[in-house]
Amino acid sequence: MENLINNIKQNTILIIKDFEYVVKTKTWYTIEEDKSASYIKCELNNNKVLVIIPDDNLIYIGEAFENLNYERLTENQIKYKNMIFTKTGEGHQVITNVEFGTEDEIEGKCVFEDYEAEENIISLGILTDKENKVADVLADIIDLNEIQIK
Repeated sequence: MENLINNIKQNTILIIKDFEYVVKTKTWYTIEEDKSASYIKCELNNNKVLVIIPDDNLIYIGEAFENLNYERLTENQIKYKNMIFTKTGEGHQVITNVEFGTEDEIEGKCVFEDYEAEENIISLGILTDKENKVADVLADIIDLNEIQIK
């Protein structure tokens, strides 16, 4: 995973599940409530985002939506397209380092709730430094071996 992280540069082409993506940004984040939690978000072309969480050995790729049409079932469960997602985390995302990308391109500060079901993740977010814009992500969990650098 460290090799992947180190080799992601601006305009790197990644091949993920037979699709090519161009890396536009690479930003390191932490969670205000748990400063030891560090992760990377890369904004890709086609409104896609790649998230790498080294400590959890977790990688996912998804698409950002202004608002997913989900139903809140309980405090810890939501329903989306007949799938039940269970909360796995929440907090306040803060930037620790922007390796490349502009302020307009990166996500910035965010209040989030993460949910998982099978091989999918939904991250519900409110961008607090961008007029409280909704930034929800629907993503597929992927394995490291499903990513190639071109």
